[in-house]
Amino acid sequence: GGAVKKTLGGVANAVRGALRLRRGGVPPQLKEVSKEFNLEVDTLTKIKDEMVLEMDCGLSVGSNSPLLMLPTHLTKLPSGQETGDIIALDLGGTNFRVLKVKLLGAGKWEVDSGKFRVDESLMYAPGEQLFDFIAEKVKEKCPETAEASAPVPLGFTFSFPVQQPSIDVGKLVQWTKGFTCPGVEGEDVCALLHKSFEKLGLNIKIVALVNDTPGTMFAGAYKDPNVAAGLILGTGTNLCYVEKVARAPKLQTVREFNKLPSVATWCNAPYASSGQVHVINTEWGGFDSGKQVQALPISAYDVVLDRRSVNPGEHLYEKMISGMFLGEIARLVASGLIAKGHLFKGDVSESFVTQNGFTTEAMANIEGSAGVKEMQRVLEELGIMKPTESDCRLMRSICEMISTRAARLVAAGLAAVAERSGRVKDFKVAVDGTVFSKYPRMQARITAALKELLGNDMGVTFTEASDGSGVGAALAAAAVSA
Repeated sequence: GGAVKKTLGGVANAVRGALRLRRGGVPPQLKEVSKEFNLEVDTLTKIKDEMVLEMDCGLSVGSNSPLLMLPTHLTKLPSGQETGDIIALDLGGTNFRVLKVKLLGAGKWEVDSGKFRVDESLMYAPGEQLFDFIAEKVKEKCPETAEASAPVPLGFTFSFPVQQPSIDVGKLVQWTKGFTCPGVEGEDVCALLHKSFEKLGLNIKIVALVNDTPGTMFAGAYKDPNVAAGLILGTGTNLCYVEKVARAPKLQTVREFNKLPSVATWCNAPYASSGQVHVINTEWGGFDSGKQVQALPISAYDVVLDRRSVNPGEHLYEKMISGMFLGEIARLVASGLIAKGHLFKGDVSESFVTQNGFTTEAMANIEGSAGVKEMQRVLEELGIMKPTESDCRLMRSICEMISTRAARLVAAGLAAVAERSGRVKDFKVAVDGTVFSKYPRMQARITAALKELLGNDMGVTFTEASDGSGVGAALAAAAVSA
């Protein structure tokens, strides 16, 4: 009986602690800073309307919209009945995977995959070294491809902006996510990878190049044919959706494709008649970038983060909502308060003076803590000695302020795409990414903001498509090979 009492007492204390921490509202030390992060519904509406305009602009011929609105050459979604064995590759950031996918039909599949880390030095090395490394890992996981009599079909998820004249050719527009490998921008990544396969004697044909976002959409649609969009909200962020060709002038004309990665020139599928649909990769991380007047409310902390990033002035929306950056914004806010003596008695730890020393995962752990003790443990692991209860409350408020802003900005983008698609009452989004799936209350905050923007009867719903980037590439390859 005593042990049970003790456990229940502990639970009650944890709950009381968590409530005490949440009840306080914005701590006085954050009052000024929070004004830079609060997003009222009027501001969100302006952001939504601006995104609709940029989408329209990005789909017109010869556009210079910050939203690239890239054609994917995927013109139908899976039915859920496709079957067969396919190899898929997934290069989405710092991890790289080789997958053997068995499609079983009825929305089911089996996967045997190997995961490999992309060493930081490879993120800056000449592109040839990166693709040679990928080919070596494919050989390791699929040695049978060296003996194959017929070329083995492969789907390649390459989660960077590419210009695609066809489903199996993709010229890199620009590196993102910290990659800067020379010799790849403006080149066909499939041809570069084929060269690396040939060096190792692998008989593989890349039949479909997809971005992780359409991949996620395909994996979602294999299980649920009502899926209308794919969202990635993890280390990076992006969104794709089904667009009517009739509403996208740049899909209706066959234009000259040139080698340089220019957003204004496209080679569009000659078969894209106005009656069809086409999956559009928005590359929405670039929304609102490179303009004289921003719709996004950029704070002083965003300016610092942007200046220190590998791509200053670009991908501003991504820098405000994705996992690669949220922790760093929180660190910048916290270090300002430490400098004023408002946090941790002014004591500086390594985590808070080092760029990216405080991660989005740490933010999630602080927000997800049941009470003070748990938060103290998270902060102690970051080198903060004996954080007080008020330190914990302030850190949680910082994290909530930044993650809530991110959720509301995501909602503004989703509302724009649902509105542009004419599907506000029925817009199912397949989602992948740890910020969406693991960050406490992220989905609930996005949904609440969507209701503010579109009304309580709005129909934007989510279905998680975990591992979409691997299976999605296999589904695209299956569709092409069928």
